[in-house]
Amino acid sequence: MKSNEASYIKSYLKLSKLRVIELLLVTTVPSMVISIYGMPPISLVIYTLIGGTLLAISANVMNQVFEVETDRLMKRTADRPIVTGEVTKANGVLYSIFTGLVGFLILYFLATPLSSYIAIAANLFYVFIYTLILKPRTNQNIVIGGASGAAPVLIGWTATGTELETGPWVLFLLVFMWTPAHFWALSIENKSDYKNAQFPMLPIQESYKRTCIFIGIYSCSTVLISLVAAPILQLGIVYLFVSIFFGINLMYKAFNLYTGKIKPLNYFVFSNTYLAVIFISIVADVFWTLRNI
Repeated sequence: MKSNEASYIKSYLKLSKLRVIELLLVTTVPSMVISIYGMPPISLVIYTLIGGTLLAISANVMNQVFEVETDRLMKRTADRPIVTGEVTKANGVLYSIFTGLVGFLILYFLATPLSSYIAIAANLFYVFIYTLILKPRTNQNIVIGGASGAAPVLIGWTATGTELETGPWVLFLLVFMWTPAHFWALSIENKSDYKNAQFPMLPIQESYKRTCIFIGIYSCSTVLISLVAAPILQLGIVYLFVSIFFGINLMYKAFNLYTGKIKPLNYFVFSNTYLAVIFISIVADVFWTLRNI
């Protein structure tokens, strides 16, 4: 492969922001498993992940198209491909439309129509409601906008052909409540960037202590919902042990953040681990139960 071709591919991979899509992988598969209380066909899992990933890439790219001017003002985003000119805005739009369309079709024909509708709705919500309306106008942007990040739970659940009932909405609420605290911790670290771009993020408009109080409230709410999920989803001792142990640690991290004993990045990293472990424990609990039946 020629060096210019490799550079071209690298630019589009960077534009795709694949690391941000890790949340999709962590929450989608466990939601598929618990929806049928067993392992779905591997082919269905692959189709669902590919379709969901492509739609998430589409949203990420369009977000960068719309925010190219503000991205220039922030150190952490100043090297994004559209900002540097490695990828033109027009090509970015085409790439976003292409990945979104292919992702939608994969989910529609190879998973279920309902999962594709939820995925495209989350895509449009993130691009037009969060990016264009909420993010530049309110410090509660991520609270409302977090709905798009919680959508993979519903996508995974419905991809197996299972109807939406109380269970998936509890998992949706778990991710929905987890998102603001997770994002605000990172926002504290990037406070100067958001200030330069004039984004009204919570840490800019509120003091450090006040922001940490909000992080603590949402952390406690997340843990409470994780415990409520156990009886609703009929999860057992494996899930309960993990959710209690890691829940206590999440609240302790939030308290230490308030008292200044840890840095915001420390909470941010642990909250990533927390969500991953909670959803992995769902899978572990299901298979532990099935093994002992």
